[in-house]
Amino acid sequence: MSVANDIALAVAARAANIQIANGFETDIGLKVLRGRRRLDKTHLPCVVVIERDDQVLDTRNASVKLSQPFVIEGHMVCDPDNPNDTAHKIIADIKQVMFGDRLTYGADQKLLPIKYVGRSIAVREDGIEVVSAAVEIAVEYVDALATP
Repeated sequence: MSVANDIALAVAARAANIQIANGFETDIGLKVLRGRRRLDKTHLPCVVVIERDDQVLDTRNASVKLSQPFVIEGHMVCDPDNPNDTAHKIIADIKQVMFGDRLTYGADQKLLPIKYVGRSIAVREDGIEVVSAAVEIAVEYVDALATP
């Protein structure tokens, strides 16, 4: 397909490892959705991988070096009085899975440089029993424009 798609698949596959059976604090990796925005309780717990607009870092002829930001969101049921407790577990799990091992992509398992951009906990109304938290990362790669 494309290098961008291979990288997005690698990020999603990595997020799928977030399961209590694998030593994590949550099971958000049981369902990984690429780009889905609207969720209902049937989707929970889950991870949503969002691809942001890439940024051109350098251009050489028909190749560009890109920084591709991803937002990895975790969504799950929580204690409605203390949602941040669950949000911090989500954040810790996402950080651990993304930075615990080297990230590779594609059939030849090319190494992918990954940078931490930040984290967030979604604003929600008190008493709602679902929380979402996210970690933003950026990966850098070279894209051959004529053969993406």
